Amino acid sequence: MSEVLRSSLVKLQALIGLIGLVALTPLLVLAAILSRLIAKLCCRPKPKSIEGEVAVVTGAGHGLGRAISLELAKKGCHIAAVDINFPGAEGTVKQIQENYKVRAKAYKANVTNHRELAELNTRVVGDLGPVTVLVNNAGVMIHRNILSPDPAEVQLMIDVNLTSHFWTKMVFLPPMKALRRGFIVTISSLAGVFPLPYSTSYTASKAGTMAHMRALRMELDLEKQRDIHVTTVLPTFLRTNDEVTQMSNTIGIDELYPLISGEEVARRVVDGMLRGEHEITLPGLAAVLYRLVFLLPADWQVRMILLLSGKRFKEFTNFRSPEECGESGR
Repeated sequence: MSEVLRSSLVKLQALIGLIGLVALTPLLVLAAILSRLIAKLCCRPKPKSIEGEVAVVTGAGHGLGRAISLELAKKGCHIAAVDINFPGAEGTVKQIQENYKVRAKAYKANVTNHRELAELNTRVVGDLGPVTVLVNNAGVMIHRNILSPDPAEVQLMIDVNLTSHFWTKMVFLPPMKALRRGFIVTISSLAGVFPLPYSTSYTASKAGTMAHMRALRMELDLEKQRDIHVTTVLPTFLRTNDEVTQMSNTIGIDELYPLISGEEVARRVVDGMLRGEHEITLPGLAAVLYRLVFLLPADWQVRMILLLSGKRFKEFTNFRSPEECGESGR
C-alpha cells in the first residue's frame, strides 16, 4: 500500500470517528445531565469521614488556606498548617486549637523547594502521623508591572502556582498509594479556563494545574488506586485579600459576579472533596458557561470572552499593585 493511500485511509478513519462522536454527543450530554440530576435528587454520594486523618494545607497562613484548615479541623482532621509566612501559620493553628479538639502544628516551608517538602513530610509524620489529605492551596498573583513583568516575578508565579504541585505530588502521593487511600485537592482558578489578558503567567500556571490533576486522576484510575480522590477547584476571585478586592473594584470584576468569601469556598471545597468530586467550579454557573464557550471555534471563543469583558481587561492595564496578591487571589 502506498504511503499516500495509507495516509488517505487514516484521514478517512479519523473523519468517520469524528462524525460518530458528533452524532453521539447529544446522547452523551443528555446522559450526563440525567446522571447528575439523579445523583443530586436521590443518589448523592455519602461524604467520607476524615476524622483522625492528617492533612497538609499549603498557604495555610491566611485567606482561603486558613479557611480550609479550619473546615478540615471541624471535620475532625489533624492539621499541618504550612506557609512560608510562619507567624501566619501559627495564627491558623491557634484558631484551630481554640475551636476544635484536633492536633494542629505550624510549619515553615517553601513549596517551590522539593528538599524542604521532603523534610516537611518527615516532620509531619513524626508529629502527627501519615499524611492522607493534601491541599495544594499556596499560590501568588503578582501585578507590579502588568505590561512588562519582571522575569523573576514570572518565574515565581510559575514555581509557586504550578511547579510546586509536582513536588508535593512526588513527596506525599507515594505514601497514599501504599495506604491505598487519600485526598488531593488543588486550588486552581477560573483564570485557567477563561484566560486573563495581561496576566499570562498566572493564567498559564492555573491552566497547568487543572491539566496536571486531570492526568493524575487518569493515572490513578489505571493503577486501580480508586480510593485516592483528586479534586480540582476552579474559583473566581475571592474576598480574602485586600489587594484582590481593590483590583476587583478598579476593573469592575464584581459587576460580573460578586466576590466569594473564603469561608463559603472552604465549605464547598471540603464537602466536594469528601464526596469525591473531580472538579468544583465556583460559582457553579461558570461550569455551564465554560462548557458552552468551548463548543465554539477558537476564534469565536476569544470574541465571546472579549465581548463580555474586553473593557475590563483594558482597565486592567491601569491597575498597579504595590504588593503581591497572595494565595487567596486565585
